[in-house]
Amino acid sequence: MWDYTDKVKDHFLHPRNARVIEDANAVGDVGSIICGDALRLMLKINPTTDIIEDAAFQTYGCGSAIASSSALTEMLKGKSLAEAEKITNQEIADYLGGLPPEKMHCSVMGREALDAAIANYHGQSYENSHDDGEIVCHCFGVGVNKIKKVVWENHLTTVEEVTNYTKAGGGCQSCHMRIEEIIDEVWVDLERCGVPRPGFAPTPIQGIKIATTTEPAASAAAASVGSTLDSTTEHSKYFVPVNAVIKELNAGFADGSKIELAQIADKEIKLKFSGSIAAGMMHDMTLNFFTTKLGEALGAEAKDLTISA
Repeated sequence: MWDYTDKVKDHFLHPRNARVIEDANAVGDVGSIICGDALRLMLKINPTTDIIEDAAFQTYGCGSAIASSSALTEMLKGKSLAEAEKITNQEIADYLGGLPPEKMHCSVMGREALDAAIANYHGQSYENSHDDGEIVCHCFGVGVNKIKKVVWENHLTTVEEVTNYTKAGGGCQSCHMRIEEIIDEVWVDLERCGVPRPGFAPTPIQGIKIATTTEPAASAAAASVGSTLDSTTEHSKYFVPVNAVIKELNAGFADGSKIELAQIADKEIKLKFSGSIAAGMMHDMTLNFFTTKLGEALGAEAKDLTISA
């Protein structure tokens, strides 16, 4: 018997916002009734301020799916789109005081519904803009990119954990070997980014060398990115820390991928990605990691920045 927190039970027995928003301008549909879970997330977003004024849901699934959907709508109301985009599946679970490991896929479904609703708000098709890659688990229709994403974001290490978060591998089990390969592939990149894999010796990677110079910091940074940047960018107070993070991440890419600074305009930072990080899941993961690293460098000041690539 699974151990549910009182908050999970409360949101299941008394779900918040389980209704239809007739004038919703952002709707996200994910899941499949055939696979056992489906969620429709409806948002009413102020087009002038991008503030989420209302959120509601309809869910087909277990008690954890209902509770996760209910929690997500409560978390979203009053937030800006920029704030909403930063919500993780783990934060949904944490809001509920935790979910049983076997039910973490419900929080992942909530995060996917949010992605789908935001894409819909921007006039995009989630299916067209979201490439799940090759199908790994045919029993539940789970693709390689979804597995990579949950392993990366939640630091998963076993097939059982991947099944808990995505259902992949929970059917005929013929995909278990491929899931293990994907886990290993992701952890090579995680270790390269400084995340130690529990129970494993670190994969040897080339160390990052820090060069010393007598040049002023700003001019040294400028030399590392070329002279094509506008003066506003080069004189921004964020110029040096941004380029320090770029240099650190570029040193870790083993496949020729590269991050370049395109422009800094007030609190908006625009990057340029090339190589395997330029598209798909690797683009999103790299952008999220860059944002995290810059946040570590700038502290609370980073929350006001908009970073895109």
